[in-house]
Amino acid sequence: MRRTRWHFMFLLLFLSAAVSAQYTKEFKRIFFDAEYLYETGFYEEAFNRYKNLLTLDPGNSNILFHCGACCLNIPGLQEEAILYLKEASNGVAFKYKANSHKESGAPVLTYFYLGRAYHLNNQFDDAVLNYEKYMEVGADEDPMQLEYAGLQIAASERARKVVGDPPSFEFYDVFDRFDEELPSSNNPVVSGDGNTMIFLVDYPSDRKIVMSVKSDGVWSRPRVINSELGMVGETYPVSMSYDGKVLYIVHHYYSHADILVSRLEGGRWSQAEALESPVNGRTSETHASISRDGKTLYFTSDRRGGQGSFDIYVSRMDRDGEWGTPENLGPVINTPYEEHTPFISANDSILFFSSQGHASIGGIDVFFSEKQPDGSWGEPVNAGYPVSTTGEDIFFNPGWNEMDGYYAVRRPSDPTTNVINMVIELEPVEQVAYAEKEELDTDLPAGDPVSRSAETVVQSTEEVPADLVEAIEPPVTDEIEEIMNREQGEADVIAEETAGAVSEMPDREMAEWSLPEIGPCTIYTGIPFDLNDRSLGTAALVEIEKIMDLLDVHADIGILITGHTDHTGQEEYNMLLSLQRADRVARILVDKGADPDRIEIRGLGESAPVARNRNPDGTDSPLGRYLNRQVIVTLTGLPSREAGVAEFYVPTSLLPEGDYQVQEFTASCRLTIQVMATHSPVKKTRFRGLESIQEYVCADGYYRYTHGEYGSYQAARKKLGELHRSGYPDAFIQTLTWYGDSGTASR
Repeated sequence: MRRTRWHFMFLLLFLSAAVSAQYTKEFKRIFFDAEYLYETGFYEEAFNRYKNLLTLDPGNSNILFHCGACCLNIPGLQEEAILYLKEASNGVAFKYKANSHKESGAPVLTYFYLGRAYHLNNQFDDAVLNYEKYMEVGADEDPMQLEYAGLQIAASERARKVVGDPPSFEFYDVFDRFDEELPSSNNPVVSGDGNTMIFLVDYPSDRKIVMSVKSDGVWSRPRVINSELGMVGETYPVSMSYDGKVLYIVHHYYSHADILVSRLEGGRWSQAEALESPVNGRTSETHASISRDGKTLYFTSDRRGGQGSFDIYVSRMDRDGEWGTPENLGPVINTPYEEHTPFISANDSILFFSSQGHASIGGIDVFFSEKQPDGSWGEPVNAGYPVSTTGEDIFFNPGWNEMDGYYAVRRPSDPTTNVINMVIELEPVEQVAYAEKEELDTDLPAGDPVSRSAETVVQSTEEVPADLVEAIEPPVTDEIEEIMNREQGEADVIAEETAGAVSEMPDREMAEWSLPEIGPCTIYTGIPFDLNDRSLGTAALVEIEKIMDLLDVHADIGILITGHTDHTGQEEYNMLLSLQRADRVARILVDKGADPDRIEIRGLGESAPVARNRNPDGTDSPLGRYLNRQVIVTLTGLPSREAGVAEFYVPTSLLPEGDYQVQEFTASCRLTIQVMATHSPVKKTRFRGLESIQEYVCADGYYRYTHGEYGSYQAARKKLGELHRSGYPDAFIQTLTWYGDSGTASR
């Protein structure tokens, strides 16, 4: 009987182990299948598999995170993303192992994604809280991602002011009579006369490129042209020439994307051919648009040497009909993040594009820049809500106009699909029409009060030219307010600087609009270092390249390089470390061509933290210590804050007392130069040409020899260079107190 019972228990254990092994094998298979689909952009398919994994392990925070990440990328599921990511945030693992089916915790990135989900759903308070949480606990995260979280905090504040305001654009469904035949449409490109349109349609079986022609104001039924182009797979239209006879498309290969061209010949499109180098290369070229005369090409690429991951370039056709060497449009247009879908107006005066890095209201927004008299591009301006939204706003095609254009927007009846809309900017009119008690008054002078005793409709207002009344001497604030008198139910009519159109003005505060800064400006940018390290990583080198781009353009910029450390370690050591970090940055700038006379360096160690090393509750703050392991480069005399460098950002909860600013500090230390270290003593006569050699007998058994005493790092650095050239290549700077603190005796 006992033997039978043991056999039965053994059988149960065996079956349990077999089931567990089968479960683990199945979980692993589905997990990596879902990971591949997610990484390749098939978010709906990945989401279905991640949901299957949740049935096997319902509380797995890693799977909950991936479900939320998929929802963020699936139209119509952004609200559902909050549910998954909020649950996942309860299981964040600070030692997260990515791409492991055994990982059950969620990454720190969950807080950023949750903030993004709230942001997309216009829940701005919760968005900011989670962005700040991510920055607070994500000290080991990608510095660019941390910086981007700071940008999204600012974007949330901008969005709060404009979302819900009366729109300044109207949208019209272009192909409403074919809606049942067009499941979801994107990428509208048009000819200069507006009578030919080509766009992308997501049919149930595949994506197809279609073409429609307008005759007598009516669009024809779209026809598929993929067979004419000779293209299958991931291919989409990106622009059309002004005469409608040249089509630019992009084809995605496994590892990159190329720009291709097709020409209209005899009513049919030719087989698409790839543009040659130097436009196409081994990198990804994801968009191209042509000027009206066909001689200037604007395109996007992730090639090396850019400002960010995807930049806008321009190439000009030479006399032989060949495209010239592409030129980066520079930091005014391109940012450290992504720029997409450039389009030029018919008169070459306005460039429209989408950007992740300029002053957006969330994600990627639509911007435009006007060409200046000297041929440069002006500061980009946000196109405004609702062309720009809190989501990813890519591929606004102005249709060769200066604002009106074409755009793929969510279908009102089905937010998971898009329809092609014509976008028309609301034009204000000069006359103000005011109706009260069925009586229309069109003679309403600016400044007259409007009674609110009855329902009031103000059709629209227009800016009226006015002479300058008074100049304001600096300093001035960087914002203006439009204020309306609400006493006794009255509101002032404003004739200058008004919104485009107003209907039934609600009782609320007017929006504040930021004015461009009147230079000169001062910008603080941070260059990060690892713990107890003097070497520069990729993020630091990228920021230095941006600074060099500024120095090439603005010859009179002042540069103060200030090294900092966190509060771990000895104070004297931290002082030297901060000096060495600042010196490292300065030397690289000089090596790249910066004028050393324009640069001043300073080391403050832990004496002047830029952030709190501890949280308000007294616990250690990894983010605060990361922020203090920075070299702050102060750039003074800039004409604008839109300088292309990332401004240093510290979360509100970690701000030290007082703002960080250019000021004098009293922190200092005595320095010397260690020339040699040996296991046995050497005669001082060995150090030919060097006086004041000091020998230290150290507790670790080494004999260390130093030369000189210096009150400033610059003086020590100058002498160190002389020693290197005189046959002491291993010499380095050290604090004098280090020898006393290390159990040494001098003689």
